[in-house]
Amino acid sequence: MRSDGASFIEAARREQLADCAVDVIAEVGIAKASMTRIAERAGVSVGVISYHFGNKAGLISAVVGQVVRTAVAMMEPRIVAQPTAALGLRMLITSNLEFMRQHPNQLRALLEIVRNDSEVYATQGAQAVVDVEKVLHWGRQTGEFGDFDTRVMAISIRAAIDAVPPMLSADRSPDLDLTAYGEELADLFERATRKESV
Repeated sequence: MRSDGASFIEAARREQLADCAVDVIAEVGIAKASMTRIAERAGVSVGVISYHFGNKAGLISAVVGQVVRTAVAMMEPRIVAQPTAALGLRMLITSNLEFMRQHPNQLRALLEIVRNDSEVYATQGAQAVVDVEKVLHWGRQTGEFGDFDTRVMAISIRAAIDAVPPMLSADRSPDLDLTAYGEELADLFERATRKESV
């Protein structure tokens, strides 16, 4: 039976290896991000990576999970701390863009992975839509938001947010101000969700 200390050390090592994989994928792309290359970046043998993740597919899955956990850990507390659903929705949108600004390598790596195999991110992508729906239901319950299909609105919000990473990775918008972009998106969906005055 392994001690909690051993489990903690193993989890830390897995996180370190996943971080190295993020950097390599962001730099050279998913096709060139071999287990050997990632092991060299981490200063370990390929066998160590195989021990922790089994194979490259296992490592890639761990990378996706780690990126998602990092994003949730940053955004969720900010969203739930808001006093109103309208502010919660604004924070959901702006913190997504803030995550992109603060974690460019994670963003590039995730985009590379999704381009290679969209199914890898399918579960997390679906959950992201559900998370938006929760905020929209909150606003409907408090009477802040108008009458609209929450599923359609949630998908639209996610699509608007998810349209940003490809622009950044392709260097089509190298000077894009993500903070201003997030505020503009938040303004747009504030108007779209607002309850019409009678």
